[in-house]
Amino acid sequence: MTSQQQPSAHLDIRWQMGNVAASATFDILPGVTALIGPSGAGKTTLARIFAGLNTTATGCISLFGQTLLDSQSGKFVPASKRQVGFVMQDPALFPTLTVADNIALGSAMTATEHAELHEITGTGHLLSRMPASLSGGEARRVAIVRAMAAKPRLLILDEPMNGLDPKRRREIMQLIRRLAHSSNTPVLLITHQLEEMLFAADHAVLVDKGHIQITGSVEQVLSAPKTAELLGVDDAGSLVNATISGREDTLLVANIGGDLLYIADDNEPLGADMRLRILARDIALSPTHLEGISVLNQLEAEITSIERRPNDALIRLSLIKSGQRLESRITLKSCKGMNLKVGSNVYCLIKAVAVKELISDRVI
Repeated sequence: MTSQQQPSAHLDIRWQMGNVAASATFDILPGVTALIGPSGAGKTTLARIFAGLNTTATGCISLFGQTLLDSQSGKFVPASKRQVGFVMQDPALFPTLTVADNIALGSAMTATEHAELHEITGTGHLLSRMPASLSGGEARRVAIVRAMAAKPRLLILDEPMNGLDPKRRREIMQLIRRLAHSSNTPVLLITHQLEEMLFAADHAVLVDKGHIQITGSVEQVLSAPKTAELLGVDDAGSLVNATISGREDTLLVANIGGDLLYIADDNEPLGADMRLRILARDIALSPTHLEGISVLNQLEAEITSIERRPNDALIRLSLIKSGQRLESRITLKSCKGMNLKVGSNVYCLIKAVAVKELISDRVI
């Protein structure tokens, strides 16, 4: 998230969630915003309030400067006039209509725009099919296309990857990101899965028990201890941004601000911008650059903090060349034996196979 970005939408609302007085204040920015939190946190209720499907909330909601809710003045724009596309967990396609007819219902697009949308989403070959013949991933794609065909000003997706196998989940996540950036339609992605936030989103909002815990860029939300705690993750890892600069001996060469990181080759084109995730447990530390070892990636970094925990030490680092942040999890014995101190420089040792590719914004 950059400070130059203007919010597409703003919420400052209150509602009752069982016996809990819930509240939420946050912005939805251009691109994909993940609304993330454990089950029962209030994510779907928040989305229904924004879409106008829940009328019990008070406060203010605006979308591109238009007021959708202002409980003080009594203004409430009904769901049918908000131009908010809402794709729920069940694709809810009409079973007696073909895919083409399902998409045509409520469409505001021309034939040319439809063709472009099908090209982006890879749904052109499904148009003559009936919903019953679609796989789970195909049905989700069609539901998203149907929502986009209505030209919404905002698209809300409620757990769109639920029940899909890993390959289909990744396809849907790539589709969501592609649509948000190609159409300039902001997307609010509801999920309880950390991986889905990391794969698809630009920004994130962490919610729990009807209250916002953290908002910010994906990197900021990932690095917050509260995120790992609420989502039951013991090692959220670090994100680094890189550009593919070459290939060497079956490996990709990723440039991160002057440092070169060798990673597994997933057929990404040269010049592609990538988001990479590196788990803290996959980063070993050395006081010096090592020769004659199999670990190719040795990145110099400064120690910015040391957190000694009951079973290990979490070392936070800033790469010397790029300033990008990493975390390393090592034993207390190693931390003591290396005499690590804040402000000292060390080398981060990272195996190529340990780096996980999340996003690739491909160049043409």
